[in-house]
Amino acid sequence: MTPLVKICGLRCVEDAKLAVSLGATHVGAVRAPSSPRRASLGEARAIFDAVSGTAERVLVFKDVPLAVLVDEARTTRADAVQLYDHDDEVVRTLESEGLRVYRVYRVDPRFTALPEIAPEPSDERPAVLDVGGGGSGRAFDWGLLGERAPRATFIAGGIGPRNVRELMTRKPYGIDLATGVESAPGVKDEVKLREFFEEVSR
Repeated sequence: MTPLVKICGLRCVEDAKLAVSLGATHVGAVRAPSSPRRASLGEARAIFDAVSGTAERVLVFKDVPLAVLVDEARTTRADAVQLYDHDDEVVRTLESEGLRVYRVYRVDPRFTALPEIAPEPSDERPAVLDVGGGGSGRAFDWGLLGERAPRATFIAGGIGPRNVRELMTRKPYGIDLATGVESAPGVKDEVKLREFFEEVSR
């Protein structure tokens, strides 16, 4: 089964449209203040409008107040938000706004097992496993995934055309990547994008 693919850290409409044309099921724009891939609200809105109806539109946050989360999700017309800090009350409020919420769980390189994911991920409440705070370009030990990665969970961190085939042996539900298909932070590389989707399709 082909995994879902989220191309994240987008700042350009053309990059988003190319990613979707190649097979991306999700596009992500980052609004974390400290990220070098931080899109402006105008950039995020333009990207999301350009792929409306063809991919799920995910706004990525870290260390942002709830009122800002709600306002920016409305402004950009996001379908979902991805949170690196996921207080249950915040999640409930966002879901009441009609947003799908992706909770990120950190997998430290020193871990010998995956962190507990609760509540259990589902199509409506997906999870993300990532080595760091997003955009680190580092992978965790995929051996921790076993023969099949957790259901309704995206794998993130250090994924690109050269190693995605190895990850595919773990049968991931979803793949979330940014740095592995970039020429610079927030700028996607067409050759790397094409190579990545060619590897996934194999």
